[in-house]
Amino acid sequence: MKVIKIGLTYVISIAVSVAIVFFVNFTNRYQLKPKEVYKVYLDGKVVGNVNDKEELEEYINEEQKDLKEKYDVDKVYIPAGVDIQKCTTYEKKVLTAKQVNNIIKDEKPFTVEGYKVTIKSNTEGEDNLVINVLDKDIFDSAIKSVVKAFVNEEDMKNYENDTQPEIKDTGTLIEDIYIDQDITIKKGYISTDEDIFTDEKTLTKYLMFGELKEDQYYTVQEGDTIDSIAYNHKLATEEFLIVNPEFTSSNNLLSVGQQVKVGLINPIVDVVVETHNVIDQESKYATEEQEDEDMAYGTEEVIREGQNGVDRLTTKTRTVNGEATNVVIVSSETIVPSVSKIVKIGTKTASGGYAPIMSGSWAWPTISQYYISSYFGYRWGKVHEAIDIAGSGEGSPIFAAGSGTVVTARTNSGSLGTYVTINHGNGYYTLYGHMHSRLVSEGQTVQKGQQIGTMGHTGFATGTHLHFGLYYGGLPYRDGTPMDPLSLYR
Repeated sequence: MKVIKIGLTYVISIAVSVAIVFFVNFTNRYQLKPKEVYKVYLDGKVVGNVNDKEELEEYINEEQKDLKEKYDVDKVYIPAGVDIQKCTTYEKKVLTAKQVNNIIKDEKPFTVEGYKVTIKSNTEGEDNLVINVLDKDIFDSAIKSVVKAFVNEEDMKNYENDTQPEIKDTGTLIEDIYIDQDITIKKGYISTDEDIFTDEKTLTKYLMFGELKEDQYYTVQEGDTIDSIAYNHKLATEEFLIVNPEFTSSNNLLSVGQQVKVGLINPIVDVVVETHNVIDQESKYATEEQEDEDMAYGTEEVIREGQNGVDRLTTKTRTVNGEATNVVIVSSETIVPSVSKIVKIGTKTASGGYAPIMSGSWAWPTISQYYISSYFGYRWGKVHEAIDIAGSGEGSPIFAAGSGTVVTARTNSGSLGTYVTINHGNGYYTLYGHMHSRLVSEGQTVQKGQQIGTMGHTGFATGTHLHFGLYYGGLPYRDGTPMDPLSLYR
C-alpha cells in the first residue's frame, strides 16, 4: 500500500507541474483581460487583427497615390471582398496596417467611389449592360450629347423650353424625346481593375459607337459627294451626317483634301423621338394603258403626258436613333391633283392575232397616301435591299408593281414574315415583305395594280410598313442583283 501511495503522489505531482507549465504558456500567449480589435476578412477568410480600422483605411489611402492620380480622386478604398469587423479577443497577436495592406493588395484591387449605371436590355436573353462612371454628371452629360446627335440643337432647345414655333403650312413639332431602355444608377465602390469612365467625351463615344476605338477618317477626293462617301463606307447618308455634325445636309459642298469621319455608329441606347409633322409630298401620276388592236405589238403611243401632284400629309412619326420605325398618316389633303398619263399600247401580232400587253411602266405598290421611312442603301453597316413604305396603316392594300407570276408566297416565314415574290418575265423580280396577309399563291398569274396582300408588321419589323424590293436577273437573296425600287419610277 505504501508503494501505491508513493506512486500516486508522483503522478499527481507530474500532472500539477504540467498544468502549471500549460497555464504559464497560456498566460504568455493570451491576455487575461479581453481586448477590442478589428478582425479583417478577405472573401470570408481571416487575414488578421488590427488595432484601428481607420488607421488601416488611411494607410491604404496614403499608399495608393498612383490610383488617386489616375482617377483624380481624393480617396482610395479597401478592395471588394474585404470586411472589417470589430470584435473582442484574448489573442495578443495584432498586425500593423502595413502588414494587412501588403497581404490584401496582392489578392484584390482597391476601389474608388463612383456609380454603376445599369442599362436594361430590351432583347430577351441578352445581358444587361453595366457602365462604371466616377460622377453621375458624366453619364447625364454623355446621354444629352447622344440625344443631340439625333436631334437638332435648336429644336432640342425649343422643345425643352416649350418654345417650338407653331406649324402654319408645313413643319415639325417634337412631342416627346426619351431613351427606350430602363436605366438605373447606383452609388458604390468600383474595383480599379474594371473599366471606369472619367470624362464625358469618352463615354459619349462609347455610347454612340458601342466600343472605344480610334476615329476613322477619309480624305475627300475630286468628284466625291456626301452620298458617295457614305455608301462607299457602308454608311447611310443620315449616319454620315450624325458622325460629322458640321454638315447639315447631303447637299453640303466638300473640299478636296478635307477629312471626314467614316466610322460606323452602333448606339448602345435607343434615342426615341416622336414628332407631329405636316409635309408636302409629291404624288406620282398613274398610267392608264389602252389596248389598240390596230397597232403592232410592242409599239405604243402617248396620248397624254402625266403630271405629278402634291399631297399635304399630317403624320405621327416615331424614330429610333434617327431611323423612322413607325409612321401613321393622320390626314391628307390634295394641294395639286396629279394628271394620269394615257398610253395607247399595240396588241396586234404578225400572225394577225392579239397578245396581252406587257407595259414597261410600273404601278406604285401602296395607296397614294404613304411615307418612305427607309431608303435603299446601307443601314447600320448592312445593305438594306429595299425601300420601306409606311403610313398607309395596318391592313391597307398592297398592289403588284407589274404583271407577272407569283414565284414565292410565304406566311410568317423568317425575318420577312409574310411575303410575296413576283417574276415579271423581263428579268425583274419584286419582293413584298412584312405583309399582314397575302391574297395570292405560288404559280398564280397577277396583273399590274392587282391587290396581292395587306400591309402589316410580320417578321422582324419595327412597325407597320411594306418592305418593297427589286431584283434583276434572279430571285431575291439568291442570284438576283438588288436594285433601288425607286429607279422604276424615274
